[in-house]
Amino acid sequence: MGQVPTVIKSILDGSAMPLPTPGSPMPAFSVSAAVSGREINPAAFKGRRAVLVLHGSKSTDAAKDVSKALRAKYKPSDVFSASIVDLRSFGGLWKKVAEAQVKSNYEKMAGKVKEAQPGEDPADWVVICPDWDGSVGSGLGVEDPDTNPTVLVVGADGKVKGALQGPGLGEKTMALLG
Repeated sequence: MGQVPTVIKSILDGSAMPLPTPGSPMPAFSVSAAVSGREINPAAFKGRRAVLVLHGSKSTDAAKDVSKALRAKYKPSDVFSASIVDLRSFGGLWKKVAEAQVKSNYEKMAGKVKEAQPGEDPADWVVICPDWDGSVGSGLGVEDPDTNPTVLVVGADGKVKGALQGPGLGEKTMALLG
């Protein structure tokens, strides 16, 4: 028998995959968007650029920074974006509290979209995807998104343009998008 593929090995031993490298195809993943229930995966943004912000409940400012910079210049039809929130620390009874908070945040942001973008579907502008067990982040190479939020920028060709970390993610994301 041959070697165990890296993806399967990481699932079996719980280790994160490495961050995708520029020029590599966007790794497969799938996660449901809160409230809308839309399935978010590479097919959801095929043919257009995408920005995926992987963060935790303690690093939401990074997602806000990216979203604010992105939406000042691009509509969702031009650049797809999703916030993938690591909520693995909210198990048991706390999961219900976290679900209610995610829904409340969505409704608050959706209200702002309705005011600023009449006629637009808020579900296109506000894409919050809870990662309840951390598997989506780990599968995309992000082990601790609470302390190290990460932005993955994907080209319309489905290839990763870059993986960004550290301060100033909004500015860095816009620079990478061009």
